[in-house]
Amino acid sequence: MTLTAESTTKWVTVDGHKLRYHEAGEGPALVLLHGSGAGVSGWANFGENLPVLAQHFRCLILDQPGFGESGRPEVYERNYLRIAADAVIGLLDELGLEKAHVLGNSMGGTVATLLALEHPGRVDRVVLMAPGGVGVNILGPEPSEGINRLMEFNMNPSDEKAMGFLRAMVSNPATLTEELVAKRLKAAADPKGQAALRDAYATFYNPKLAEPVPLWARLKGIKQEVLILWGRDDRVTPVEGSLFAARQIPNADLRTFARCGHWVMVERKDAFERSVIDFLNNGL
Repeated sequence: MTLTAESTTKWVTVDGHKLRYHEAGEGPALVLLHGSGAGVSGWANFGENLPVLAQHFRCLILDQPGFGESGRPEVYERNYLRIAADAVIGLLDELGLEKAHVLGNSMGGTVATLLALEHPGRVDRVVLMAPGGVGVNILGPEPSEGINRLMEFNMNPSDEKAMGFLRAMVSNPATLTEELVAKRLKAAADPKGQAALRDAYATFYNPKLAEPVPLWARLKGIKQEVLILWGRDDRVTPVEGSLFAARQIPNADLRTFARCGHWVMVERKDAFERSVIDFLNNGL
């Protein structure tokens, strides 16, 4: 059976909000967490990887609160990362899952890191794909090019600014096919999605909602086995940040991908899937 967004869609209610997720496959549970950005959703990030990963795992691709088709609180009174982490725990609770592997890209990698630190009994192995807030950028400009493009979109959304963001995601511009661009631009034009993106990022820069200790300073506390995946040409979370994370996390391996920007799962699809399957099945 062909796996489509429609055929795999399911719903769960967590803290009074309906969350969409896509489910396929059998075996150990694997929660996949998308990043942030213009037109983002769980399916947009991982839909193309699902047919392969679902041959090995019970895949749960979550639209995090406010993104894709998932609901959200009208006002964020806590850091968004904590709201998103609670949504994952709520998903596991509703499905009766004691523990799951967690894979997160960009912002989703930040959420995965928080889950590993604060809910260690619920998280098995962890894959961090160019996670935000975990690496430390010491060579390139701060904010990075990709984050600047995203902030420009947040301030005044348009197709042109969304394209600027998309171009910063990839190493090879040919990756941005007409079909991919059309889908992302259509999703990026949704006012509800734009508001959710702005509101989430507002919590990151609100000193009253900031984490007292940044995640990068807590990495030594991660007890799980971790696989870190990073594109060598990443213009959102620069690759030098991977070295800090790999050094600080006690049980972590790092793989850097040539010819690849921020979207390892897209630009190096086959290598990404092989790496994830081997790690989750066999460990470090």
